[in-house]
Amino acid sequence: MSSVVIALLQSIHRRKKSWLTRIAIALLVIPGDPGALAQRQQSSANSIANGVYLYGESDRPDVVGKEYIILETTRDRAIGAFYLPRSEFSCFYGQFKEARLNLTIIDPFDGRKSKSTLTYNQRGLSASKQPLMGQPNYQLLSKVSQNDRRILGICKLQLKLINN
Repeated sequence: MSSVVIALLQSIHRRKKSWLTRIAIALLVIPGDPGALAQRQQSSANSIANGVYLYGESDRPDVVGKEYIILETTRDRAIGAFYLPRSEFSCFYGQFKEARLNLTIIDPFDGRKSKSTLTYNQRGLSASKQPLMGQPNYQLLSKVSQNDRRILGICKLQLKLINN
């Protein structure tokens, strides 16, 4: 082989190793599992990743007199309820737009619909479009109870009946 061909093959081999090294470094730099990156990308588009979430005015679940929000997100949509423990609840549906969740709330007594907006940030949800000092009114709670899921199920059924 000529020295030109050998030099060309060595150059290709070095570039290939360099390319593989860059990929390996990129994979090591991305924290978490491979699905986490896709979930983060989806989360940034939707504001909240797909799933079921419980937010509360208290950092503890089921505190009488404190309001809670149970919601399920799918793509850029949400369905859920505002509720007070051992009291009534109001179902809602809505759509994420940037860091806001635009809601339609259904009155549990007369079925009237009203509009509201929640803002979302890493610390939680706020009923104000510009939360005071960035503090949310509702903080994310780690455990969703059977009662939370029951309320969510009732709202999903109610909203399905309304939309049909």
